[in-house]
Amino acid sequence: MRAVTEIEQIYIERSLEEGIIAENLRRRAGGVRIEYTDKPQEILDHYRKGGSLDDKRVLLLYRFPGKFMSTCPGSDGMVCCNYFVINFGYGCLFDCHYCFLQSYLNNPLLTVFGNVEDLFAELNKRISGKNFHFRIGTGETTDSLVLEPWTGMAETLIAHFAELPNATLELKTKSSNVDSLLGLNHKGRTVMSWSLNPDRIMQEIETGTASIDERLDAARRAEQAGYRLAFHLDPVIHYEGWEAEYHGLIDRIFSRVRPDSVAWISLGSFRYSPGLKPVMQTRFPEDWLTREEMIQGPDGKYRYFRTIREEMYRSIREKIQSIDKRLFLYLCMETRRMWEDVFHFVPGSAKNLDQGFDERRLYLDSIAQSPVR
Repeated sequence: MRAVTEIEQIYIERSLEEGIIAENLRRRAGGVRIEYTDKPQEILDHYRKGGSLDDKRVLLLYRFPGKFMSTCPGSDGMVCCNYFVINFGYGCLFDCHYCFLQSYLNNPLLTVFGNVEDLFAELNKRISGKNFHFRIGTGETTDSLVLEPWTGMAETLIAHFAELPNATLELKTKSSNVDSLLGLNHKGRTVMSWSLNPDRIMQEIETGTASIDERLDAARRAEQAGYRLAFHLDPVIHYEGWEAEYHGLIDRIFSRVRPDSVAWISLGSFRYSPGLKPVMQTRFPEDWLTREEMIQGPDGKYRYFRTIREEMYRSIREKIQSIDKRLFLYLCMETRRMWEDVFHFVPGSAKNLDQGFDERRLYLDSIAQSPVR
């Protein structure tokens, strides 16, 4: 697995010099060269002009001027799960061939936003006093834990969410970087989640990520520390032998963790925007993902034909439910018709789907409070 030790240079905006993330970097980054700057935009511009996306050796900590929290961007014509996201940085040490960041980012810098006080102020204002339980994730524009050994960002978030009674934090990762988080008093308000694919996919197209065994071992350690877990089989990829390998993956998951530790599981098929295809084929000349026959959906993204997606979803759903019928599954970025075909149920709205998440959360709460497990 690629690690933070591959980073060779850190820039810190001078106004954040006394902040907790800057302090973590100074304390944890060892002998890595650290420079302070009053002009982080000039550094961004410099790497934007000449940097290759393959070069991920520079980290910039700066003050983010925009909004940290937003609703999941979703897609036109797709059922939304009422998810919220916090972006605390951009870029990732890993190099998954299908990652949308390749066509979204225009520089190779790993960036982290150090003004966490502003992040928390915005978050508190958004959720305070609301009669609603927020599910808030962090893995949209960066892996949630890949930089954790140096930044301590997840540690900071977990401590804050532990005091928020109406919110659950999800930390989504393809890493195994959980050890520094295991002793925290998270109060059951953080879900540790992993994106998973069979070994073949991980080895061929999820470059630099932790192995499946490393991820599942990390999930087991998180479970033992009292965290709830989640798994994302997304993107599910169609290839010869997919069914046996995804079924085998599911068996491996539940040979390591208990179903009653799992808050949710998502399913989503491989999909890409038109702009991502040429980037993938340029960066990875042997790419076979975008050379499959696919169809453009109402949101403009390309997906496998509906019959292929339905077959994969049905098979994986049946396998998961053979483990425990109470496990909560949902489809990510899919149509109402697909929901009907796979689950024989269509969420009437995001609120209806959110009820399923709440019911699962309350069920797990009741188990945690029971004197007999």
